Order: sequence, then structure tokens, then C-alpha cells
Amino acid sequence: MSVVESWEDEGSLKIRGKYLMYKLDDSKLLAQCDRIKAMVEEIARTPARQKDYYASSYHHWKISPTVQLSDIRKFEKQAGIELPVEYVYYLTQVGRGGACPGTFFEDFDPEQKAEEWEELYGDGDWEGDQEDKTIHLCDMDLTYVAYLIVTGPQRGRVVYIDYNGDMMPMYPKGSPDFLTWCENFYSELLAGYDIKPTWKFMWQEPGDAHALIYAFQNAEDQEYRKEVIYSFGKFKELSQEAYQFLESLQTSEWKEEVAEVLKEFPMDKNRYKKYELSICHSFLTY
Repeated sequence: MSVVESWEDEGSLKIRGKYLMYKLDDSKLLAQCDRIKAMVEEIARTPARQKDYYASSYHHWKISPTVQLSDIRKFEKQAGIELPVEYVYYLTQVGRGGACPGTFFEDFDPEQKAEEWEELYGDGDWEGDQEDKTIHLCDMDLTYVAYLIVTGPQRGRVVYIDYNGDMMPMYPKGSPDFLTWCENFYSELLAGYDIKPTWKFMWQEPGDAHALIYAFQNAEDQEYRKEVIYSFGKFKELSQEAYQFLESLQTSEWKEEVAEVLKEFPMDKNRYKKYELSICHSFLTY
């Protein structure tokens, strides 16, 4: 979405003393919205997915009609904020509410009065981001609720906040923005990965084995690396690449975590051990 300064008109938004005009012309974000819509449609056609708890109880894999950009501008002017660009693309290209990674997205209502929205823009209560304002997105598993951060240094990111206040907030892995968070959820679901109940999706690293290996190798935080290792448990079976990577960590500080994961794949372990023995035998006979 490109932003240009303009003279005040009915659809412009005044932020920090300037009037802004938006154009939804980002081909990357438009393509991402198209992928999300296609994935939801594919999931909705899958009978087994209709039995998913949140789908059967709340959204039934249905998405509400989209929002007009002019209505979003109107709301932003009224609320005095600028919504994150990825969220604007979702509302205008995918839908105003409905299916989501949790219970359901409440329909975006641009006609609501600003004072009715104030409770959705409360101060963040997590350390380091005290000034962030958030929008409620949906309830997740356990006692966590997903929020979209709309101001501050983490603006545009999704965060999980424990409504009891007992647990520290969590940021979803591999999801720097709202659209990517949505796309990761549907991609994991369609790939057949074990992300149910939804709390598994909340902390697991998204992607295939190659993506997980890359994430581990590039993570600086040790706790993050540990959770990436446990994320291998979402696969129905381990690829040879995944097995060899985990095996390479068995003599490291991660050997206990790796052992726990490999216990979930005894058949894969036997299969690759036999493969390694056959390769060794072929080499010796040669």
C-alpha cells in the first residue's frame, strides 16, 4: 500500500498533522491475500476440517465480506490511529471477520463510535512495550488471547496475552506481521502438521524441516532454539534431512531435547539406521 500526502478530502486520514491517502497497490501483499483466501476455501472443502473445535463451534471456515477502504479511513480518522498496512489489506481483500487461527475474528465495524473502541486500545501490560496499543483479534487456547499491536516499536505484530496475567506474552514464531501469521496457520493446517490443539501452533516454529533447521541455526536466543527442536514433533514422520540434523545435535547441549523428539519417531529412526547401515555395507563391499 503506497502512501502519499494529499489535500484534505472525504477519504483522507490526518495523522501527525498530515493528510494521507492510501492506494492498495502492493503486489506482494495482494498475492498474500489471494493465497490466504484460496487456503481457507480449500480447508472449507475438507470434511475432516469441519470437525475442528473452533470451526464447528464458531466460524465454520466462513469469512465475512470485505471492508471498503473509505470505511477504514473513516474509522482511522475517528479513532485517531493508523491501522497496520497488512491488517488493512486483510480487511479490504480477504474479509472483515470470520475464520481465523483461534475462535473467530469479530467483524470490523467502521460505524462504531470511537468511545466504544477505546477498550480495544488499552495499554500493553508486558515489559518493554508499555506504550503499545492493541486490537483484540480472537481467543486462542488455554488462557491466551491474540491481539494486534497498532502503535509502538512492535506495531503490526500479533502478540498472545494471558488474560489471567500469570504468563508472559508470546510473539508467534516466524510471523512478523498479521498476514504472515494467518498464512502460516493455514499452511501448517494444509500440510497436515500437528498444530491441534491450537496452543501447539502458538509456540511452534512454522514451516517444513528445512525451515526449522534454518530457524535453529539463525536463532540467537537459546530458549527459542529449544522450542524449534520441539517443533519437529509436529511432523507425521521425519524426513532424512530432519533426522540427520537431529542426530547431529545428540552430542551437544541439546541432546535431551533431541532424545525426547526422536522418541516420537521410532519407525523413522529404525528406517534411517537401516539406510545408513546399507550405505556403509555398500561402501565396504565396494
